[in-house]
Amino acid sequence: MRVRRTVGAAVVLAAIWAVPAAAQNPGYGGGRLPSAAVPKGYVPTLGIALQPRGDRMALRFDTSLRCGRTSYGIVGRTLGAFDGRSFSASAARRMRIPGGRIDYAWTLAGAADGTIASGSLRIAGVRTVGGRRTACNRKQTRRFAARVAAPAPAGAPRPAGGAAFGGLSTIEIADGLRAPVILKATSSGRRIAARWTALARCGRGPREQIVNFTPSMAIGAKGGFSRAERFAVRYTNALVRYRVRFAGRLSGEGATGTLRMRARVFTRSGGRLLTRCDTRTRRWTAGLLRTIAPAPGAAAPAPGTPSPAPTPEPARTIPGAWSLKMTSDSGDYIGAGRTWSHGPPGDSLSVGASRQGITFNMNTNAEFQGGWWTTDFAAPPGQDLTAGTTYQAKRYPFNDGMAGFNHSGNGRGCNELTATFTVREIAFQANGALRRFLADFEQHCEGGTPALRGTWDFNGSG
Repeated sequence: MRVRRTVGAAVVLAAIWAVPAAAQNPGYGGGRLPSAAVPKGYVPTLGIALQPRGDRMALRFDTSLRCGRTSYGIVGRTLGAFDGRSFSASAARRMRIPGGRIDYAWTLAGAADGTIASGSLRIAGVRTVGGRRTACNRKQTRRFAARVAAPAPAGAPRPAGGAAFGGLSTIEIADGLRAPVILKATSSGRRIAARWTALARCGRGPREQIVNFTPSMAIGAKGGFSRAERFAVRYTNALVRYRVRFAGRLSGEGATGTLRMRARVFTRSGGRLLTRCDTRTRRWTAGLLRTIAPAPGAAAPAPGTPSPAPTPEPARTIPGAWSLKMTSDSGDYIGAGRTWSHGPPGDSLSVGASRQGITFNMNTNAEFQGGWWTTDFAAPPGQDLTAGTTYQAKRYPFNDGMAGFNHSGNGRGCNELTATFTVREIAFQANGALRRFLADFEQHCEGGTPALRGTWDFNGSG
């Protein structure tokens, strides 16, 4: 399975962290790899990184949703509750896809004992394209196990049949969380496969992300194994040619090794090279996985199917009077050099809101203004949005360490952006619903001078 982030299918992720990541331990890494064989049919896998941060558990996972005959890569990232042993988190999100959207929800719960973390993820959703709805509810529950990435004592160079190893590489995937690695031995113990996540810097444009399944490799007499691959994937907006290598050595209950991903990104036709990306050679460490029983009374995923919400956060906010006004400089890709004005009754709005971040999803059927817009405002990690504050922001949700912002729509989005936004007013009702929000913003795509400037003026109903 290989997954790459693309504009137009950006996942709305949580970006709320309790304390600076640099002060934290490296955490747990692993996931779910049911078999060392190349999957036949839909067999969802999972990569997960977890990091205790006081009474919170920072987590990031990557997996997939199956909607009809199509699979979509999903990334979840948030800060869950943690009591020193049990942890839990949940979210409802919206992902834009060409011609429509996927509304989905997930719950995750487990336990950690300082060496091993294990639990389960439950995820389901609904895809809507052109008014047609398709359930995304195949194999909703995915159990996982992860392990603190630390060297294990020396031992036998060959694993037990079906053994799994989990850990982390030295690639930082998100705000101090390192990229997960999971390995699975065949039933004979003579071969081993791997699933790993990589993020590479590129000469230009956004970083290249991939989730790679490395087919099973023969384990040598001294425990060594390796595989190099070359393959190409055509995405909605690019053709990417990959070169990857994964290698390691087993010893008793541990494994260590290296990985590397290189990519050349072309136009979708393959006629023009856009950029080159390279993780460089990175080290990884993994340990033998097992599961642990949750403590009595620990939180667990709610029974049944998660109920996908139509907004990036639970839809508690009901819009009242609101408006979005924007002006776009000549050469600005998002606003196309035009003036835009939206509001009821011709336009509809849904809102996801917390004190740390607000997302507006707007749709319109008005002639010459048709389409949709999405705007994300996110406070810096560990902070609330505050009235009277001007924020310097990076593209949300890839805004590690600082405020996040993103305005996209009508099939147009920035790969990279710089932005400022000023929160002039913000207030919440007693039940947590957004009551009042007034903010100005300015966004520049790809380091360019042309700007999109706008104002969101929102009042909640009730």
